[in-house]
Amino acid sequence: MDADLNTAAKAKVKNRYGDPWIWGIYCTLCLISVVEAFSASIQQVGTAGIYGPISKHVITLLVGVLALFIVQSISFKTRLFRWCIIAFALITIGALIYVMEHGQVINNAVRSLSLFGFSVQPAELAKLSTVLLVAMIMSRYQEPGGVRTVGVVLSAIIVLFFGGFTYKQGFTNTAILMSISLSMMLIGGVQLKKFVIVLLVYGIVAAGYMKMRESDEDAIPNGTATEMAEARNTDRSATRVNRLERFDWNEDECLAHPLTDKYKQEQYAYMARAHGGILGVFPGNSRESSRLPLAFSDYIYSIIVEEMGLVGGIAVLILYLALLARAGRIAQRCTRAFPALLVLGVAVMITIQALSHIAINCGMVPVSGQPLPLISAGGSSIVVINIAFGIMIGVSKNAAQRNDNGKVEHPDSGGDKSKMLEAANPTQVN
Repeated sequence: MDADLNTAAKAKVKNRYGDPWIWGIYCTLCLISVVEAFSASIQQVGTAGIYGPISKHVITLLVGVLALFIVQSISFKTRLFRWCIIAFALITIGALIYVMEHGQVINNAVRSLSLFGFSVQPAELAKLSTVLLVAMIMSRYQEPGGVRTVGVVLSAIIVLFFGGFTYKQGFTNTAILMSISLSMMLIGGVQLKKFVIVLLVYGIVAAGYMKMRESDEDAIPNGTATEMAEARNTDRSATRVNRLERFDWNEDECLAHPLTDKYKQEQYAYMARAHGGILGVFPGNSRESSRLPLAFSDYIYSIIVEEMGLVGGIAVLILYLALLARAGRIAQRCTRAFPALLVLGVAVMITIQALSHIAINCGMVPVSGQPLPLISAGGSSIVVINIAFGIMIGVSKNAAQRNDNGKVEHPDSGGDKSKMLEAANPTQVN
């Protein structure tokens, strides 16, 4: 009896701080972020000084840490958290609309707005909003053997709604939104027939977007007022076509083309990875960070491989996969659907974005700008990922536990609003 009480007391103390594995992965990614962001910031040194870029990056990380601690302290079983989700979604929609008319041009597309000196990309907010809303909707409409049709339809509408805003900022963002929602539907136990229908709808909508924009001209690369206005009224179809063509080149065709602005991203990324070899050249000794465009953000994984070698690159990949595996473990300990879908949803969001970044850097998919979660320099991306970690830590503290008898009850919410957070956890087996 005393042994059982001691075990329970230790578990309670341990649970006060959240899952130690999540904390370990988070701290390791932050350490890599500071080291590699400083190493890859040489292109920013000319305008901001030696310590300017890293100082800004560290400040952004600290803002993210503050957001993490605030979020992890919120109880996920209260109505306050549901209202916070709705408020966050409304803020995201407002930011997306604002950027369409008044946003700043980055990499040939209107992507961001400036807030207190920090760059905010609403597409990053849209990813988290999608996860939060889909988790809330699917937890409400859980039923024995799956999810009610209205829950699946509402979830798909949310994705298509945000996808319509993020499309002109880069189709990759829309594809990631769709991938996240499809993963959450599988996790949430959506019936196969409904899942296939959603998949077909996504495919038709994506093809429709491509068809509607295929004749549009490429966006304007500079940032004057006139060019920004033109960029808002154009699409990146020409850019996508060129990138797809380059993606189809074989090695000889790549080497045959000169290093122009069109091709230097892929070429210098290849050089960085080749220079790194197996063990790398050690942090701070990167040769390509001064030549590779956006080495501190969209191509930081190539710099990681150059400095830490193949071994370091694989280690970073394993960190993200371990995060997803640990989130799955936490979800299995949740007694209800909402926290389970929440913790797995944000973990899927982080992992899919990381895999997209790594695949782009390694030439496995066409070029597209995606930050490496928590490592790439940036404003909104780092804060959003910190919020996601705060959600995972909060769930591991407050929701990842079983009933006293070690069994899990499986009530049917039946779409009742009063049982919105009480639906059975679909990741558990009866």
